[in-house]
Amino acid sequence: MAPWSVERMTALAREIAEKTKTITGHLSSKGLGRHLTMSMAWPNSPSRPRTRSQLHDVAVGPKESLRYLAWDSADSPSLQALCEFKVPQAVPLDGIISYEDLAAKVVALNDGLDIPVLNLRRLVRHAMTNRIFAEPKKGFLAHTRVSRLMLEDEALSSWVGFMTHDLWLPMANVVGAMRRWPASEESTETGVNLAYRQGAAFFDYIQQDQALAQRYSLAMQAHGGGEGYSVASVVEGYRWGRLPEDATVIDGYISFAIAEAFPSLRFIVQDTVGMRTPETIGAVLEALQPRVQLTTHNFFTPQPVVADAYFFRHIFHGYADKYCIQILQALVPALRPGAKVIINDGALPEPGTAGYIEERTMQTMDIIMQVTVNAREREPDNWRMLFERADGRFRFGGCWRPEKSRMWFIEAEWAGEV
Repeated sequence: MAPWSVERMTALAREIAEKTKTITGHLSSKGLGRHLTMSMAWPNSPSRPRTRSQLHDVAVGPKESLRYLAWDSADSPSLQALCEFKVPQAVPLDGIISYEDLAAKVVALNDGLDIPVLNLRRLVRHAMTNRIFAEPKKGFLAHTRVSRLMLEDEALSSWVGFMTHDLWLPMANVVGAMRRWPASEESTETGVNLAYRQGAAFFDYIQQDQALAQRYSLAMQAHGGGEGYSVASVVEGYRWGRLPEDATVIDGYISFAIAEAFPSLRFIVQDTVGMRTPETIGAVLEALQPRVQLTTHNFFTPQPVVADAYFFRHIFHGYADKYCIQILQALVPALRPGAKVIINDGALPEPGTAGYIEERTMQTMDIIMQVTVNAREREPDNWRMLFERADGRFRFGGCWRPEKSRMWFIEAEWAGEV
């Protein structure tokens, strides 16, 4: 089907009607059909179509679609201003406030910073085009469901602030970084380094600023707490029960949940020394203590523990290929025939095989990994080649994505001497 055609418009319109019926049915089943309000927390819906925006693009044509796509860069300044100037905190939860009174409250919240009503009003009114705040009466502002989230959901608010404040400038510098450091795989030669004119790797850089580190931590809670990233998908999405009886698994913090579900498995939790704190790992439950051991290890150094499986979650997408290969090669001294390497990470879907939301989410994540650490998301063939480049004795077992999960499983087995 041609992407710019009457046939495509008709198909999209039909899909919108079908998914709207699904959503309204879901809301009605929750008792919200007759009493839905803008301030109400929206339930997780079984279907979240983005076909409306696709229908708009087809309707206006490729020229206007591209023009508006470039113009949408203005979304970031208005969103950044709301976070930076604490505008949601200045608007009453119920009722309305004039722009003049809003400006006075915003000035007070920002230690007397001179923010003219004109500038504040234009930023807020632009945000309204994205359904953030409403103007029910000319010259007066009120919260919407979206703006209330920026006030009431600390993790989500931190996500918005991190993306629009901390990453906006690095993203604007990613092309400049590609020109300055062509084909670099180094985490110190990125848009972050160029934007902030500093030489530290991204994760070291954010630890130098307590407020930034806290914002990043909360932002990752919002990201990891989204649909498709649950621990349950890790426990249920891999065939843990097929590992040998009393098998030993090398893992990180996910071990606790897997150990509870599979009592025949033993786990050795390996973290770097800096991560071994109560806040990041917690105490081992008494019932799990005979089967879960806490140790320290740097996965770039030779693995000292012989185990049946080595599990990595959300690790490899944070490193360029050269460093992922080093991680795999560091396992070799401990590997015995049949040992498995199990990875739970993102994977780029093959072009044309995923829905709009999944495709856009993963492609956006791929760019963000380049901006921050010169790392990448990988297609299934990329994962296979990564193991081949690390050592020819790895036997690639494939990639799969569990139902309702955004994370994939990637598996390889050590064949031993060939």
